[in-house]
Amino acid sequence: MKQHNMIKLFSFLLGSVCWSGFIGTQPIAQAETTQYLETVKTEYQYAAKVTCSLLLPHQDGSLAKGTYRTAVNIHNPTNKKITLVAKVALATQFGSEPGSFDVTPFKGIVLQPDGAVGINCFDIAGYFCPIDGICVDFAFLEGFLVIKSPVPLDVVSVYTARHNAGEVESIEVETIQPRKVEESIKLGPTKPTKPGEGKRMDYPPKDSSAYHDQKPKQMCGGIATLPCPEGMKCVDDPSDNCDPANGGADCAGICVK
Repeated sequence: MKQHNMIKLFSFLLGSVCWSGFIGTQPIAQAETTQYLETVKTEYQYAAKVTCSLLLPHQDGSLAKGTYRTAVNIHNPTNKKITLVAKVALATQFGSEPGSFDVTPFKGIVLQPDGAVGINCFDIAGYFCPIDGICVDFAFLEGFLVIKSPVPLDVVSVYTARHNAGEVESIEVETIQPRKVEESIKLGPTKPTKPGEGKRMDYPPKDSSAYHDQKPKQMCGGIATLPCPEGMKCVDDPSDNCDPANGGADCAGICVK
């Protein structure tokens, strides 16, 4: 009888230890699970071409020397609120090896019934800040804004170009046609950088022919609120046509010491 009671006691203690171990490991297993903010089921995809001079007029030879800008307008023609997602696919040199920043993560946008949103060059550049703790400063950005939606949209791109100084000299408007691509997109939590945090890289590199003998600027502010490195501050760029004192609330600036 005494031996039987000892066996029962040992079994009880062993079970308690195992159960306690299971409870103790549960939070660790949960912490390792990727958390997503939302899953968006999409059926339509739009690929809008983007061509953006950001820090300097474009001058590396692939396009005529000048300043290029793109604005993509998106309209929700339905009578219900929707969530769409967008990413940027960077156009790299043909035959080059895939890089860490060729395609950005998706960002979600909520559109009200009959609502519209505009995405400009500085918003598009903001998709590259941060990616894995690194922000990219573009002298020139070329690629596609890829939009995915659960419903058909009105997507129109506006392209402008001019010489290095002066007013707009060329404008083109293009309606982007959809293609049927069903996909569920998982949106992860966004982690915006604070001033002085994270690393920065130049694209193209500072020794590229894209700069010639001009010193590349580092963009900051704008609607994407890009930060400056520690020890520098963001001021208005006097070389552009955007004046924050005259209605240019979303003007991009340059970092200075």
